Formats: sequence, structure tokens, C-alpha cells
Amino acid sequence: MLLDMAPSRPSSTRTDPAQPVDAARLEAALVKVALLVTQDSAFAPVFERLEAELAAAVKKEKRLSEAQRRARALLAQKAMRATSSATCSSDAPLPYRSRSSR
Repeated sequence: MLLDMAPSRPSSTRTDPAQPVDAARLEAALVKVALLVTQDSAFAPVFERLEAELAAAVKKEKRLSEAQRRARALLAQKAMRATSSATCSSDAPLPYRSRSSR
């Protein structure tokens, strides 16, 4: 059964770019290696490494997502201040007065 799952050697002329390593890709690899571990405990260190990598990737994605949320909130807050200060500010220009009303 292990021979059926053995990956083929990559070609040295491969030109397609490598996919980024993200949590979904690590999780898929973890499932594949889990199957190998159930058949041969020699794969356990690979399984443990993938578990650690997955945990780190999830943490990083969560951190970046949270940073994006905070950045959007900050920009929305600044936009609200800019909009309200233009209409309510004491620095706003006085209404136009014609010369005839002097």
C-alpha cells in the first residue's frame, strides 16, 4: 500500500511556481501523513512537524486577519473624523458675503 502512495520524483525541468504554504495545504499534507503513520511509525516525526507547522500557520493567519480588521477599523474611524470635522469644525470657512451687503 505504501508503494501506491509514494510520491514520484519531481522533474528537474519543472517550471510551474511552488504553491504558498498555508494552513489548508498543511492540513491536507497532515491527513496524508496521518495515513502513513498508521501503517509505519517511522513517519511520526514528519506528522509531528506538520502538526507544529499547521499550528504556526493558523496562528499567523489569525494574527494577520486580526491586523487587517484593526486596520480597516482605524481607516473607517479616520474617515468618519474627516467627514464630521469638515462640516462641524470651527475652522470651516465663513459663508460667502456679497459686496452689496456691506
